[in-house]
Amino acid sequence: MDLKISNIFPQIDEEHRLPRAVVIAVLAICIAPFLLQWFGFDFGNAGHLHTMASSQPTLDDMFYRLSGGFTHALLEWTAFCAAIFVVLLAFSHYSITHDVTTPVIGIALFCAGAMDAFHTLAATRLITAVADNTDLIPFTWALSRVFNALIMIIGVGIFLTDRKHEPKKGIKFILAISLVFAVVGYILIYLSATSTHLPQTQFPDAFIRRPYDVVPLVLFMFAGLVIYPLFMKRHPSIFATALLLSAVPEVIVELHMVLGSQMLFDSDFNSAHFLKIIAYVVPLIGLVLDYIQTYKKRVESHESLQHAHQSLSAQANELKVTNQRLAQSNDELEKFAYIASHDLQEPLRKIQAFGDRLQTSMKGSVDNKALDYIDRMQKASVRMRSLIDDLLSFSRVSSQEIELKSVSLNNVIDNVISDLKLTVQEKQAQINITELPTIKAEPVMLYQLFLNLLTNAMKFSKADQAPIINISTENVMLEQHEYIQITVADNGIGFEQEYADKVFEIFQRLHGRGEYHGTGIGLAICKKIIEKHHGQIKVESEPGVGTQFKLYFITTSPRSDF
Repeated sequence: MDLKISNIFPQIDEEHRLPRAVVIAVLAICIAPFLLQWFGFDFGNAGHLHTMASSQPTLDDMFYRLSGGFTHALLEWTAFCAAIFVVLLAFSHYSITHDVTTPVIGIALFCAGAMDAFHTLAATRLITAVADNTDLIPFTWALSRVFNALIMIIGVGIFLTDRKHEPKKGIKFILAISLVFAVVGYILIYLSATSTHLPQTQFPDAFIRRPYDVVPLVLFMFAGLVIYPLFMKRHPSIFATALLLSAVPEVIVELHMVLGSQMLFDSDFNSAHFLKIIAYVVPLIGLVLDYIQTYKKRVESHESLQHAHQSLSAQANELKVTNQRLAQSNDELEKFAYIASHDLQEPLRKIQAFGDRLQTSMKGSVDNKALDYIDRMQKASVRMRSLIDDLLSFSRVSSQEIELKSVSLNNVIDNVISDLKLTVQEKQAQINITELPTIKAEPVMLYQLFLNLLTNAMKFSKADQAPIINISTENVMLEQHEYIQITVADNGIGFEQEYADKVFEIFQRLHGRGEYHGTGIGLAICKKIIEKHHGQIKVESEPGVGTQFKLYFITTSPRSDF
């Protein structure tokens, strides 16, 4: 017959199951005393309770007479030691997982063990108790078993609600529950130790020989059939599975006492005390296995993190090499653009010079068509020269090292307006400026930035309306950084907002060369200048309404890493 754990606990996940050997061993140990007793084995010490005949009993006689008490104390203290290990391991597990369920249940088991310890101390007269052992031992046993069942039901039942316990409040919750359990246990111990008359709990000739043990029997059955399965469903773990399995020896213990034990230290009495040890050991095994599983998961997680870190480091190194190659390539391209642009100027100047001479010398000697061709050639060379000059400016901005200085924006814009005086007068432009701050920047680049923006604002003005340009400032938060925002707004022709990114691309134009002169590099230079200062530039525009350029300069000094 193949015994499968899934047949016993079908709802348990593979990860949270106890090893098959543990389940089989526990079930076998629980059944063994019944079978062995049926075959005639006697595990009791009742045969040595005879009265000493001689007035001078030997040492052996005294040991034989006390053998039942010794066996009882040994079994009880073993169970109590198991309870101590459970609570210690529960708190160790809590230190790793911060799950309050294990320490609270561990405390419940420990308090149950402490009640068993009192039962043992009272029985061996190591603490003062008023009642006779004949009544004290069976009564404190029944009391400890009821307390054990109730405290486990309460301890586990606390976690059947949907309430979540935060890790920071977990230790306070554990201490509060421990205090309540300890106070209740102390009151029961005090009342039992100080009571002169305790009720009779043993009825050797009745079918139910220990009626008081029926209560813990019912409670343990309720816990095993209802409470523990619900807990295991809400908080699946090997420990929860072990709690469910521990209900089996607990029920068998009570069956030995309710239906079997007729007197102190008889075979059923000792069997029940032995199986109670198993009831403590099973949760301990579950905790150990849970602890091992948690530790293995932490090790695997740590190894995974190490592998991920090594992989990320390798990728970071590759990315660093790629960035270095890209930076080198960009530098080479910028140098190439600068050199090419610079070297092109000399032959272009010669083309323009010889074109001028050719045009002058051929006036009156050739037809108008030839002169038109020469004129077009000259205009193309002028445009080529403008492109080369702007490309040189763009290359200089890209490759130039910047030295940050305190620059007054008001002074910069005043200089720009002064240089654009003729254009301002021609366009009858109105430029309104609020008080602008002093920022850390490269003065020449800042001048070039506002020169391009103001030139554009006047260039793309409406034919029937004088340009109005407003320059203002404010402090704003952008991407969790504080920036100084400079807004340059005009009332010009504007453009569709969908082209907001395109206008900053080099050589990109929204209008034909016949409508507005220019090379399409000016705004690309503006964007490059802003990026060199670790800022941002954005544009908002609407056709027929105007355009707003928003410049963002970070308030802290940008790094000079260009």
